[in-house]
Amino acid sequence: MRLNDTTDVAMRIMIYATSIGPRLFTIDQVVEVYGLPRSTVMKVVNALTKGQFLIAQRGRAGGLRLARDADAIRLGDLVRHMETDFDLVECMRPTNRCTISGCCKLISPLAEARSAFLATLDQYTVRDIALAPAEFGIAGS
Repeated sequence: MRLNDTTDVAMRIMIYATSIGPRLFTIDQVVEVYGLPRSTVMKVVNALTKGQFLIAQRGRAGGLRLARDADAIRLGDLVRHMETDFDLVECMRPTNRCTISGCCKLISPLAEARSAFLATLDQYTVRDIALAPAEFGIAGS
């Protein structure tokens, strides 16, 4: 199973947000820390705020912060929100045209593997993957 790039960026943003604690951070800080394109970070931050993982505070002293405690944000929920397609093969898609779907024995093990993948992620929160601020080169950590 492969996660899309926006999910990867989302997890990195959440690591950063958790690691700096209650302080507000900006999109530009994320761009600088990870060397990512600003447009990508903006797109992912938008998805994270819509999914209520981050809160955006507008204004001169604005920025971003976690929407709730890091212990309450499961990685599985984050991945489910960011991923658009968990249909691993043709027979799992609504547009399935595979000729052996009616008798195929592949669907069940793949569905079980997908469930196990997400169940494993559900055991971890963003707090579990946070780094120390010093690991980002943040002063005063």
